[in-house]
Amino acid sequence: MTASGERPSWDPVEAAGIGLVIQAAAAEAFSALRDEGIRSILLKGPSFERWLYAPDEPRMYGDIDLLVDPREFDAASRVLAALGYHQRSEERAPTHVDHAKLWLRDGDGMHLDLHRSLVGAEVPAADVWAVLADQTEAMSVGGAEMEALSEPARVVQVALHAVVHGHSTDKTLFELSRAIERAPREAWEEAATLAARLGAESAFATGLRMVPEGEQLATRLGLSAAPSVENVMFAEEVPYSSWTINRLAKTPGILPKLRIVGQRVFPSPAFMRAWYPIARRGRLGLALSYPRRLAWMATATGPAVAAWWRARRGARRSA
Repeated sequence: MTASGERPSWDPVEAAGIGLVIQAAAAEAFSALRDEGIRSILLKGPSFERWLYAPDEPRMYGDIDLLVDPREFDAASRVLAALGYHQRSEERAPTHVDHAKLWLRDGDGMHLDLHRSLVGAEVPAADVWAVLADQTEAMSVGGAEMEALSEPARVVQVALHAVVHGHSTDKTLFELSRAIERAPREAWEEAATLAARLGAESAFATGLRMVPEGEQLATRLGLSAAPSVENVMFAEEVPYSSWTINRLAKTPGILPKLRIVGQRVFPSPAFMRAWYPIARRGRLGLALSYPRRLAWMATATGPAVAAWWRARRGARRSA
């Protein structure tokens, strides 16, 4: 793991080439959405590159992130489908992450995350859109004039992005450190206000405190929100199954809890075929895949519960 102030190493020529392809695909998707009367906002990608990187150090990234009004999410999904994108069972977003859905296109391997909200924002998705729709600026990307987040909104996102990827992801920590270095104090003060409007104070403060200079900045901004259990889970990169434990803990009532357990123990055939090759071998193979899942759950549940318990205890200590 590199120090937070050092740019992770990657081939700049490769990064520049990949960036051009992704920007062209972003422009295509943005234009198709616009033609259907759907407004979209670019998240990360070229906007982070031009904000945090020098011209001779292109940012390495591998997907497109677009935010749309949640009321138009289904319509936007249909536009992506018309462009050749699809969702695969094995690529479905985890149940704890409902802020976006991943779309893929086989022809060029393009990945596009269609967002209805941001991770860490606890207000309804419609309110997230209402706040961020007033926080945009024009940006030329791939030959299209797109909308990207304003600097204060990018400041919020760079901190939330660090939380999502945890302590072991060099790029997000580097980008957070560089944002702290480059964004003026006024942008951070406005970002703190935006985070409060998004219900993301806890995630924003947690993200900042992932690097030493962010700890100091959080203190100067007067950020005192304790991290939620979920924020600690993201930062500590707990096993996937820990999110099911957290969901069970937060769900009231025995019957709803049993439904969650049932969905995890006996997923749909489509899910099983995506994750277990044997399940693709007809009905017998599908039947044999479920004992394998039970065996996996038997070994995964203990570590999942332990990681969730540590995150819960860590959040309580910080309260």
